[in-house]
Amino acid sequence: MKVIMDMVFNHTGNEHYLYKEQPSADWFHQFKQFTRTNYRATTIMDPYASEYDKNLMQNAWFDKHMPDLNQKNEHLANYLITNSIWWIETTGINGFRVDTWAYPDQDFMKAWTAAIRKEYHQFTIFGEVWEHGPAIQAQFAKNIYSGKYHGEMPGIIDFELYYAINNALTKDFGWTEGAASIYYTLAQDFLYQQPQNNVIFLDNHDLSRFTSMIDGNMDKFKSGINFLLTTRGIPSLFYGTEILMKAWSNPDAKVRIDFPGGWPSDSLNKFNESGRNTNENEAFNHIKKLSAYRKKCKAITEGTLIQFVPENGLYVYFRQYDNQKVMVIMNTLNKNIQVDTSRYNEVLKDCQYGLDIINNRKLERLNDILLKPYESIVIELFK
Repeated sequence: MKVIMDMVFNHTGNEHYLYKEQPSADWFHQFKQFTRTNYRATTIMDPYASEYDKNLMQNAWFDKHMPDLNQKNEHLANYLITNSIWWIETTGINGFRVDTWAYPDQDFMKAWTAAIRKEYHQFTIFGEVWEHGPAIQAQFAKNIYSGKYHGEMPGIIDFELYYAINNALTKDFGWTEGAASIYYTLAQDFLYQQPQNNVIFLDNHDLSRFTSMIDGNMDKFKSGINFLLTTRGIPSLFYGTEILMKAWSNPDAKVRIDFPGGWPSDSLNKFNESGRNTNENEAFNHIKKLSAYRKKCKAITEGTLIQFVPENGLYVYFRQYDNQKVMVIMNTLNKNIQVDTSRYNEVLKDCQYGLDIINNRKLERLNDILLKPYESIVIELFK
């Protein structure tokens, strides 16, 4: 087990000792009255952005109880860098997840990243950029840009792929909608230097739970899990997804309720098989089996990705590493689909049969695969 620590450089709480006993007034951005950020990271690279909007984005407060730190203050900047190194040295943690990456001063974020990586070359760092559009998101990671928009973040929390997989499983298929949104998102991976370092997810502590988004449909659930654990990137699974926990981020905001079980007073214990119902065990075992396969499959963890343009709601992609090949087929329509595999011959031409990883079923005929509504399948291919 490794430990990732959540770091926040944009703000503190208004009860934090640094705010209550400020070393100097310019450690925080001060306004005559409460001024909230506009939450628009686009203003950082927008060639037409007003100074007013840029100032609101990076200097105004995230919320009333979250005073905004001024990283241009060299003493504060040094404190934040030194504090980060102290945490690594003292606790032996394995990585940082950086909250609200786009909101602090970006020159500082580059300097902080360089300082950490100088001391700890292989230390894991990934940051939250909750924005819209791959080109906007990529600005903050290691990317193809030069100059001021060349980010230094080794990996980014991939909201764009989150939008895409949820789009694929909840919206009708179209030229850019449904499964096509996955294709268009991944097609823009050329923007990143290391897209394989992006952290991918189906939901998190700020978003409606995945099971709620797909209305509890088990085939959609398995399809989302199959995608999460086989596409490019580092998968992140939010606690409770494995037992189909439901909640909407609004209006009840119960996405962070406790996992059932673990305490003597709990009436339900979902940690044990006997405490889970049939569907919960089916979801749990699906994730368990595919996760175990992923762990030993270099085609998925280290291999290249080949995707085909989705047609009629069918999205197909392959992972390859040396002679190992994995094929993933996703039916995103509410109808049966007979898969015509002839268009995938550039990858399948030397493959004689396959193994359905989840069901441990040998597929003697790769050109005769039938998927029911919203079903997906993960197949290891063999010569």
